[in-house]
Amino acid sequence: MLRMQGFGYRHAGDWDEALRLWQDNPGAVYVAGGTDLLPNVKHGLLAPKVLVGLSGIPGGVVERDGDLVIGATSRLDVLAADPVVRRLVLPLAEAAASVAGPQLRTMATLGGNVMLDTRCMFYNQTEFWRRSLGYCLKAEGTWCHVVGGPKTCVATQSSDTVPVLLALDARLRFRGPSGTRELALRDLYRFNGMDHLAVEKGELLTEIVVPLPGDGFRGSYTKLRTRDSIDFPQLGLAVCGTWEGATPTALEIVVGAVSPQPKPVRGLDAFLGRTLDAAAIDAVADLVHKQTRPQGSVHGDTAWRRQMAAVFTRRALGALAHAG
Repeated sequence: MLRMQGFGYRHAGDWDEALRLWQDNPGAVYVAGGTDLLPNVKHGLLAPKVLVGLSGIPGGVVERDGDLVIGATSRLDVLAADPVVRRLVLPLAEAAASVAGPQLRTMATLGGNVMLDTRCMFYNQTEFWRRSLGYCLKAEGTWCHVVGGPKTCVATQSSDTVPVLLALDARLRFRGPSGTRELALRDLYRFNGMDHLAVEKGELLTEIVVPLPGDGFRGSYTKLRTRDSIDFPQLGLAVCGTWEGATPTALEIVVGAVSPQPKPVRGLDAFLGRTLDAAAIDAVADLVHKQTRPQGSVHGDTAWRRQMAAVFTRRALGALAHAG
């Protein structure tokens, strides 16, 4: 049995109180659902002195000024079933529904999924296991066992909702010691598994803002994993676009769970205004394959995961092109 070290707990009723509690308690860490943080505490990856609980802060989904504004504390199971989300941005509901299993989705939040720590098979282990291997660059050690070197950590950004949100050009609203700010989601992630989030110390993610895609929108999210529940993705693929029949007028493809950053696919403008027949879909899949370079930080052969990115692209585009 894994036991956690002791810590204090402070419950926040709103964002201002949460920030104040963090400032008043040195060594404090925010917790919402805790579905990723608490296992990390059990594994000895984190040793917070105080947890500031955000579960008392309501989430929710609101249409406002051409955007879908989602509270960061919105539960994933609620988001997956929300009729507004399913009607306007179905791929986001699909991604939320694919996270872990049903018990965890009743606790996990969208904000937690966006801010999820990077994962690695050499990092997300017990302290005893890590010590037997000499630790790793991300925790306690000086060597990355994935790349075989002392300088680069390639622990993987493994959120399911992030590829979809990035394909939808989502923005994030933060509140912190320096005030409030808004940040494009594509600017949040760095290629550094040890420090992958461009956030200030003590900042809170309060809202996720998704521009409403409008008429002709179609999209999907596909996840590769060993088991159909519980497992983190070995690969995630979001495809979102605006369509006129089988012809995309806007198209975004984002590959997730391959590196510390989600990977938007470049060069898709060449396929806009062009009917996606079998040859065009193959060309897009080849483009995705060339740009997808999975790291060996999660389970599954990297060449197989790369090939599955192309397979998922063909399946997704074939279905979306014939859905109109």
